[in-house]
Amino acid sequence: MQLRLKLVLLSGVPIVVALLLMGATMQQQTYKLVREEQSLVQKAFMQSKEAELKHYVELARNTLVRIAEGPGEVGARKEQALATLARMQFGENGYFFVYDQHGQLLIDPKTLPMQGVDFCDPNDPAGADSAQRILHVARRGGGVVHYSWSKPSSRSVVPKMAYVLTVPGWDWVIGTGIYLDDVQGALQAIESGARTNIEATRQRIYAIAAVCVVLIGLGGLVLNLKDHRVSSDKLRRLARRVVRSQEDERVRVARELHDGVVQVLASSKFLLETAQLQLADPATAAPAAPRQALDQGLARLSSALVEIRRVSHGLRPALLDDLGLAPALTLLAQQVQESGAFAVGLVCRGATGPLPAEHGTVLFRIAQEALQNCRNHAQASRVDIVLDGQRRGVGLQVVDDGRGFDLRSVTGDGTRGIGLRNMRERAESLGGTLSIESGRHGTCITAWLPLPQAAAGPARAAPVSATPPMPLASSTP
Repeated sequence: MQLRLKLVLLSGVPIVVALLLMGATMQQQTYKLVREEQSLVQKAFMQSKEAELKHYVELARNTLVRIAEGPGEVGARKEQALATLARMQFGENGYFFVYDQHGQLLIDPKTLPMQGVDFCDPNDPAGADSAQRILHVARRGGGVVHYSWSKPSSRSVVPKMAYVLTVPGWDWVIGTGIYLDDVQGALQAIESGARTNIEATRQRIYAIAAVCVVLIGLGGLVLNLKDHRVSSDKLRRLARRVVRSQEDERVRVARELHDGVVQVLASSKFLLETAQLQLADPATAAPAAPRQALDQGLARLSSALVEIRRVSHGLRPALLDDLGLAPALTLLAQQVQESGAFAVGLVCRGATGPLPAEHGTVLFRIAQEALQNCRNHAQASRVDIVLDGQRRGVGLQVVDDGRGFDLRSVTGDGTRGIGLRNMRERAESLGGTLSIESGRHGTCITAWLPLPQAAAGPARAAPVSATPPMPLASSTP
């Protein structure tokens, strides 16, 4: 089978199957969403109506309280209050009702400005149950009461929600309510509109899907071929970078060996040969000259050993494998500070379990590369290193007070910023992140590596703070 046909099948068939399954499940899930939306709308609507009723009842009760506290006889004030309450009306079917302390109605429906009003009378079998519920809720502090009652405008029995409170002083029960048939109508309209919109949306999805299958097949073929070329180019660039990094490291080691170890060994060889000639012909040299030449040669050999250890540590510090990351960073900071390039401060915070060897190596190389950049480019006077061990990961921060650089131009130039890219790739290889911030006041490099569930064994790892190093300088970042 040709490659193009395989790509079309691999990209088109799963999409077609997914669209068919999506269409089948949409029929069930959309109606479920409609019911949930209807429930939420009903709940919100009821809460809004309850707040509205409470506001009306509190307004009416405050009116009655002002009348009750006014001058005149109690009977006259009560008649004034009932007359005022009978004239109060809201909406098309909104009115107030009042019961006395014995549960008797105090407002005559015929005195209301609207027709067809019927109260819940405790003495009427049709309204006794609803009236008792209203009185019970009011005497317990007030609240909402649900029941069914006759609507004045339509003369039909519909669900009703009332809010009732007591009037202090007179022990009256005052309340009002709204009919909920309009709520049911609104919910049915929402459901009908939602079903219509869902059906139209589903038809559009199927129509779009039919067109997209063809476009996706063609686009997938083009993208796969393009990605193949891009991946090949990336692999070639990566191979060139690996080779370049190897060559750069070899050049660095060769330069350090030639400029350091080889020069010291050559000097030692010259001194030892001088001592050998002086011992072979004692008459031509002072008595103490051979011993002095031997001492100088041995001293130069000791210097060569120190230089070899320094080069070896640059390749792979033994402390990193033996004691852990923190001692290795301590030694690195001491060596940089002793070189006189700038002051270095190291602070270790927190602690983790055993740190995998690859995590310690990555963080050490990031710190090493950051310090090298500070030495070569930053012109910094101080660098602070913070190692932060936590339960879920370990972080490393390197902050300098140098001149900074333009991060965008450096990372965008393929010939520059190789060290920065190497640091980022090292962190990302272990699922971590690396962020760089640079400006006129310095540069801050922050690396974070998550710890796996099962860390490496004790032979290959050590705690981050196994040997907490003392800060090399007094201040911290």
